[in-house]
Amino acid sequence: MNNIIIGTAGHIDHGKTTLIKALTGVDTDRLKEEKKRGISIDLGFTSFKINPNKTAGIIDVPGHEKFLKNMLAGVAGMDIILLVVSAEEGVMPQTKEHLDILNLIGIKKGIIVLTKADKVDDEFLEMVKEDLRAHVKSSFLEDAEIIPVDSISKRGIDLLISKIDKLTEEFEPKNLNVAPRLFVDRVFSIKGFGSVVTGTLIEGILRVDDLVYLYPKKIESRVRGLQVHSQKTDIAYAGQRVAVNLSNISLDDVQRGDILSSNPNLSVSMMLDAKLTMLNDISKDLEHWDRVRVYHGAREILARVVPLESDILAKGKSGYVQLRLEEEVSCKEKDHIILRFYSPLETIGGGIILDSDPEKHTINTLNIVEKLSLKEKGTLSDRILQLIQSKTVLVNKEILIKELGDEASKIANEIDLMLENEELIEVAGLLIDTKGLDNIVGQIQKQLKYYHSKFPFRAGASKEELRTKITFKLKPKEFDALMNFLESKSIVSMNDQYVSSYGFEVSFDDKALALKNEIESYYINNKTPLQTDKIIGNSLESLEMIHYLIGRSLVKLSDDLFYDKLLIEEYQSIVKKYLDKNGEVSIKDLKDETELSRKYLIAIMEYFDRIKFTKRSGEVRIPYDRN
Repeated sequence: MNNIIIGTAGHIDHGKTTLIKALTGVDTDRLKEEKKRGISIDLGFTSFKINPNKTAGIIDVPGHEKFLKNMLAGVAGMDIILLVVSAEEGVMPQTKEHLDILNLIGIKKGIIVLTKADKVDDEFLEMVKEDLRAHVKSSFLEDAEIIPVDSISKRGIDLLISKIDKLTEEFEPKNLNVAPRLFVDRVFSIKGFGSVVTGTLIEGILRVDDLVYLYPKKIESRVRGLQVHSQKTDIAYAGQRVAVNLSNISLDDVQRGDILSSNPNLSVSMMLDAKLTMLNDISKDLEHWDRVRVYHGAREILARVVPLESDILAKGKSGYVQLRLEEEVSCKEKDHIILRFYSPLETIGGGIILDSDPEKHTINTLNIVEKLSLKEKGTLSDRILQLIQSKTVLVNKEILIKELGDEASKIANEIDLMLENEELIEVAGLLIDTKGLDNIVGQIQKQLKYYHSKFPFRAGASKEELRTKITFKLKPKEFDALMNFLESKSIVSMNDQYVSSYGFEVSFDDKALALKNEIESYYINNKTPLQTDKIIGNSLESLEMIHYLIGRSLVKLSDDLFYDKLLIEEYQSIVKKYLDKNGEVSIKDLKDETELSRKYLIAIMEYFDRIKFTKRSGEVRIPYDRN
């Protein structure tokens, strides 16, 4: 069965709490001040059996405008609304404001309950019904049933319960395949147990012993115990009112408005991008840098508004905005928010979060409206592509799941389909879209073309140099994987640490061939290593030819010291014989065996160390032990 949360809404003194008592037998006014004044000040919670096999949670919200903040803390996670209207008074200011909020927060189903129906005659009751129909036109309650009740005599209560029962069968299953997330709306301590938080579990499954985090501070804790409908349990499901006993958490660590989740990677931000819809009859338009109160879950945060389509978001209109918050908040894309002016306290609109951790931007930011429109209206594949294209790195699935906020298996299935359709390419477990890959390939081909033109005798550009030339910020291992992928597609060729255009080969004209022969002869006829500034002419062509000859007929001992390859092999043979005989060799020993100076012998032995032929042990070299 789907777990359902029922909430009340309506003007002060229209009988919300009395109605709940008639449904459940429980008085949800728990505070001493509520009992004294006869009004609800804070949220009230209880549950009732709709039928022997079905229990629903109930949230009673205050109706007085002074306590609207508390009302807003309770609406997150509500499934069915009982809009309570007194038959004596009809629609009142808070009736309308509550209805506006419920529309903005995305509530889909509800029943209009006409309380105190025994106080008016049938003719007056029909007039109130007609007025109600006019007020709820174009709202989610436009086609809702209107049920008159008398909460004292319980006339109409059985009918109301049967209508609630019917509505509970119309809901889609809750999303249980994501990390649990609970909006904390009450915090208290129980002697011997410690800190307890309560709230509506809006998604996922929560279990005893789960490792959890309190956001936005991201304080780590563990679930010590759970209660649902005042009954101890080991597991709680989305759509239930849950009390969570947390270990190693003090009351100072948690407050109403925090979010409890097992997800260690929820975004925490000081900015939000959102699509707002403004109410029609507010006192003024929303302007750039207006200070507002933002309500998300059970939390109120102050913020400044930056409209992204014009300097003003007019009453009755919708538009994209960035909210610059005055404190950190943790939320997910497609979460609902409500906005009120900072002063006077007036509900002005609401909408959905499109980016829970955006970069700072303004009305002049390039393509920002198009990007947010895609976030709002695009398919999952559109949003995956947009997110990957916004990166200058290869992206892993975990990043996509975190930032998209959708069900993990749903995203994974969509990615598999996009890979099959070649909309995405996978490189070493990381993802890039075909457009991004074409961009990288274009940059690499341009760099290699330039490199081959400037350095025609070199085998190619070094991988590290090439990695730093492209706009994608890839780690060395990621770049290696990408180069291997491009080589498999016959786009580049790889030679150790060098990359060339596919099919590139060094070619020599007569002049270059003569230079090659001259340099090789010069080195082989000199028994000592030579620095580049000793080469005949020390020209750019000569230096480039030396780069080509490295690994072929020359060996690079240091940045500017080179040696004939055959000669270095002779010295390697001398060192091997000495090691085989003595087990170690020093620079002094080799100086006696060769005609080389200490300076060159040190360079040669350091080269042997680098190629793991020898290794240094104090002042001598010993054979390199590969084990």
